[in-house]
Amino acid sequence: MSQVERTSEAGAERRMGWVIFGCCMLLVVAVFVFTPGAWSVALPETLKFDLAPLMAESALVQFHLLTVAIALVLGPVQFLLPKGRALHRTFGWIWAAAMLSTAVATFFIRDMRDGQFSPIHIFSVMSLIGVPMALWLARVKVMSHAQAMIGLYIGLVIAGVTAVAPGRVIWNMFFG
Repeated sequence: MSQVERTSEAGAERRMGWVIFGCCMLLVVAVFVFTPGAWSVALPETLKFDLAPLMAESALVQFHLLTVAIALVLGPVQFLLPKGRALHRTFGWIWAAAMLSTAVATFFIRDMRDGQFSPIHIFSVMSLIGVPMALWLARVKVMSHAQAMIGLYIGLVIAGVTAVAPGRVIWNMFFG
């Protein structure tokens, strides 16, 4: 492959990264638009940030929120970085470790339904299967790897949006 082809391919990947990032942001906006009362809750006079609700939770819940935050921040960075380079691979391994850690942690966090699993645990199962599969695909089928990672990130965002429900820790940190 010539240098011109590689440069063109890298530019296309970077543009696709911006498209994916934009679509993820549109998905978050759509959730707010279609959730009744979501905008009215986030008015500046009611919006606050208080770590006390998080500090009152167990170390496991705190760990879970930390790993989720790492994965949420690194996802868009990964979409924008040039693919295949050392930084993309390093951040990719950190992202994968955060996703796997948070998925495992969720199986021990079951206080919402009196010790029972909730529907949100489906995202954990998907992550435990999807992350190793996506890592394997990076070596054998790069486009499938990209699609799997996009799907995993979208699942993370959807699961994260559910964490902002009234009565949950994130809700209490910002609106409680």
